[in-house]
Amino acid sequence: MASADRAVPFYCPYCGEEDIVPELAPDGTGSGHGHWSCRSCRRGFRLSLTALAVGPRVRDDEETT
Repeated sequence: MASADRAVPFYCPYCGEEDIVPELAPDGTGSGHGHWSCRSCRRGFRLSLTALAVGPRVRDDEETT
């Protein structure tokens, strides 16, 4: 991640190209968190955190292989 506030996508979810740049927030003030624009297909998209992935818990008495 570029910073603690922003997740950086590796490719455009629409066309798959890697020519993406941060975009201004919809209200035009500064860069919006998660707002991105693809220079190839000229589409904008937004990233957002939906959940944290949590692995299964392993009890102390179980073997880990």
